Amino acid sequence: MSVPTRESVISIAIFLRAFYMRLPDDRKRRQIIATAADMFAAQPYHKVRLDDVATAAGVGKGTLYVYFQSKEELYFTIIYEGVGLLLDRLKAQLAIETVGSNAMDRMRIIVDELVNFAFQHPEFFELLKTVAPPVNNPDWKAQRDDLFTVIERTIQAGVACGELHDPNPQLTSRLIPGLVRSSMLFGPNDLTPEVLKQHLSGLLSSALGAAPTAKISV
Repeated sequence: MSVPTRESVISIAIFLRAFYMRLPDDRKRRQIIATAADMFAAQPYHKVRLDDVATAAGVGKGTLYVYFQSKEELYFTIIYEGVGLLLDRLKAQLAIETVGSNAMDRMRIIVDELVNFAFQHPEFFELLKTVAPPVNNPDWKAQRDDLFTVIERTIQAGVACGELHDPNPQLTSRLIPGLVRSSMLFGPNDLTPEVLKQHLSGLLSSALGAAPTAKISV
């Protein structure tokens, strides 16, 4: 059995070092995401360059590409994680507000959180005009369905206790996020979160308010 030469050992060591440097590392991934989120929040989407993200995150551009193949993928990852936080907040608030609050108050919580998220990420809606999100990604689909389920169950609970009237809570749970999205894409330039919250809450109150009890003729 031949003994490896010094040169071959060095060559193997260099190869292994390069190989392991390119393996995904969750700490680096989180660092890149956090840095990019700050940069996207501070300037328009089109002005953020991956070179600058890598430099600010303290990683090489090659390392960044181990985790994200494009700026769009990086941005959508930030949105995905943001929606995850939104869902956590919604579930926590709705659980707290279940006792002692009426159904419409819980619907307003949903509207407020959706609108707040939309105005915190306005570039997301601009990006939707040119780049489609990875809707077929199973993680995105599961998260979207989770949001729909939270809204649908809130409506169903209101219907069950007689505070809301909705013959199709499943459909309505899809329409509410769609109304926010349409408002961000096609609403007036001077639209504010407060105006949108008030308007959507008013629409839902009118549309979902419990049907009046029929009068019984004597």
